[in-house]
Amino acid sequence: MKFFNFLKQIGRNYRGNKKFRMIFFFLFLIWGFWTFGLGLLGGWFLTKSELGKFPEISNREKFLILAPHIDDETIGGGGVILKALAQKASVKIVYLTNGDDSLGGVIKEDRKITLDPEQFVLLGEQRMAEGKRAMATLGLKENNLIFLGYPDQGLKSMLSKFYSEFNPLVSPGTRFNHNPYRGTYKPTRVYAGENLVVDLKEIITEFKPTVILVAHPRDLHSDHQATYSFLKKVLEEIGRPVKIFSYLVHYPLYPPEKKLQKDSFLYPPKKLFSQKGWFSFELSTEEEDNKLKAMNQYQSQITPFYDFLRAFIKRNEIFEEME
Repeated sequence: MKFFNFLKQIGRNYRGNKKFRMIFFFLFLIWGFWTFGLGLLGGWFLTKSELGKFPEISNREKFLILAPHIDDETIGGGGVILKALAQKASVKIVYLTNGDDSLGGVIKEDRKITLDPEQFVLLGEQRMAEGKRAMATLGLKENNLIFLGYPDQGLKSMLSKFYSEFNPLVSPGTRFNHNPYRGTYKPTRVYAGENLVVDLKEIITEFKPTVILVAHPRDLHSDHQATYSFLKKVLEEIGRPVKIFSYLVHYPLYPPEKKLQKDSFLYPPKKLFSQKGWFSFELSTEEEDNKLKAMNQYQSQITPFYDFLRAFIKRNEIFEEME
């Protein structure tokens, strides 16, 4: 605080001097970065309205979490999962893909970088096992996990060009045009958008969620965008009212600091932060620790994306409520 008082004194002495005002401003930035970290100060400058408080979770809630890849559920909503389970609410996770086209994971497992289709399938199987371990760490039983096995990096094209089962998509990694994984919702399911719509309809109709957490429509990853689009299409067709909250993973300068900073807060990027609609869910220290333990289960992703993944271990998680 001595340095902060020094800055205030400079500000008083040179209040009318434009040059020194600029110097003062940059010194203040340096002080902020040093004291609070890039995340907190960045949030202060990048946002323009207040975060609302995420709705209280009761035992009557039924949470359905749609994850484009196996780890997105923990990145975006690990704290919510912990709280929901503690409150005896129902939680079900749907993984649209196995994340089997993750180049970093394949290279980690095969230093010779022989990127043959079998390696991608093995990665998909590994990530399924990692997802089960991560959710067990949070306290969620395996029978609440649904793996659909659709193609990583292929969901967006399944909304249009490869929507029909008569023109299925061929996975760029595994080279299959159907789900090759055992232990999934429908093994051998053809990679077509219409099939994914049917699967989601069945799951939502049977589970009857009251709250759905889903990838943000303006996330930069095409699979995340498509996950939201498929959900909207399904809900429009079945006409079921449900609260939808979206979580963000991939966006420029987000999170602001790419490292573990458990004492800092997460804020939406300025371009996405509207006057209302964003909510903050605060985590206890124990919940942060347990979320980190779950994150550490994704060993195929930890090595290539270590700092990025740990950057989501914060004092809060943020969601935008979607209409």
